[in-house]
Amino acid sequence: MTRRAACDIMTLLRAFLAACFLVIAGTLGFSSSAAAATCPTATYLDYNHLAYAEVAIPAGVQLSSGQVVGSGLVDHPTSSNGCKRARSTVQVLSAGSIDPRVAVMASGRPGTVFVIGQRCAGFTGSDYWDCLTKPLVWNGVQYTATSYPSTPPPVGTLSLGATLGTAEYHGRQVTLRRIDGVDSSLAVGISGESSVAWLSPRTCPYSGFSNTPQYDNLLRCLRSPVWFTFDPPGNSTGAKVLAIADRPVTGPVAGATISLARLPLEADYVPAKPELVAIGHVGSQVSLKLPDVDQGLYEAVVSCPQCSAAGAGSAGLYPAGSVLVSSAPKGSTVLEIVNYVILALVLLVAGLGFRARRRRRAQGLAQPGFPAGKILSSLLLGPGPRASVQGRGWGEDPPPRRGGGGDAPGPNARANGQGGPAPKPPASPSTPRPPKRKSRRGRGGSGHGQGNKPGAG
Repeated sequence: MTRRAACDIMTLLRAFLAACFLVIAGTLGFSSSAAAATCPTATYLDYNHLAYAEVAIPAGVQLSSGQVVGSGLVDHPTSSNGCKRARSTVQVLSAGSIDPRVAVMASGRPGTVFVIGQRCAGFTGSDYWDCLTKPLVWNGVQYTATSYPSTPPPVGTLSLGATLGTAEYHGRQVTLRRIDGVDSSLAVGISGESSVAWLSPRTCPYSGFSNTPQYDNLLRCLRSPVWFTFDPPGNSTGAKVLAIADRPVTGPVAGATISLARLPLEADYVPAKPELVAIGHVGSQVSLKLPDVDQGLYEAVVSCPQCSAAGAGSAGLYPAGSVLVSSAPKGSTVLEIVNYVILALVLLVAGLGFRARRRRRAQGLAQPGFPAGKILSSLLLGPGPRASVQGRGWGEDPPPRRGGGGDAPGPNARANGQGGPAPKPPASPSTPRPPKRKSRRGRGGSGHGQGNKPGAG
């Protein structure tokens, strides 16, 4: 095979590789465009295994930062669609006298407060800030209000039971009532306020009321014997998530089986006739390995027939929080094909190089060593500066330097003594010296000493 034929083959192979990489780039570009529609645009604070949403403090609201309660990460968008984001470490500060499990502030971000979940949902304007900054205090615990939304009608209501006592709330004396099926350590009601619940700080951090029963996540959360938040809130199959209970794990629910059930809706509930996949047992904190299931949204379902039946589904099954499961990372089929092609090309080039080396050795022109790295770099990065012999590659060659017929060596070549002007030939050589002429050509031609590495230009 001639050198020109070998170069033509290499050109065709590089063209094929370029086409493969364009296919990959197009596929990834389409995926990125599809994902852009679902990127969040809000700013969040990751603190104490929970995500707090940033809320701007309006003029006229006095809410000062207090002592440092820990450190966290602020995740904020850097593009208008929210798909480019950045994370920065901050000190987490208390927000006035609010319990840090409800709202906090962050160093370097004045004028904003980070609020957990849907606390004070259903309130607007000054009522929202009164709700947040002036919680109900009962038995030494702050209870923050959350209301059913005003639309769509009819507005949801809670069934209130026995009287628990009285307390002062926003300058008036109120009567506290038990919410049917809900432990008073989690939430209470107030007489005359049947659409509002007051929640203790750690209870149901992300859940909210809905006037549509199938989306009424907060009521189901309050009536379940346990509820989990997951850190991270989603992961791939085979990976682990930390499930953290929002309430003390006592009684028959301790050690109960936790299973996953696929959700057809974005709501926390036990589907009818669920296909359950067991993943662990109830505890205050449980490390759970996500099973090999189809990607999607799953509900953590707790099986506890001995627990109170107030919030149970069939067979004593309770919803206990949702987690997102994605497919385990797998090599793309296109990438696998390209990998095989590259391997085949490397073997082919190695064979051509070995054959050329044997031919050169037979002619007495062989050089020590096998330039596998140079061959592979040339294959993947395209031709170097000497490609002008066969045509330009993906990078244009630099123009020839003045001062001689060969290319001038790079600065590295000068530094190691292999560059500089070509030595003058002897005036009258007694015998032909082809190895010497080859050596000169190597210094001033395609070799370039160390100055001709891929990408050196």
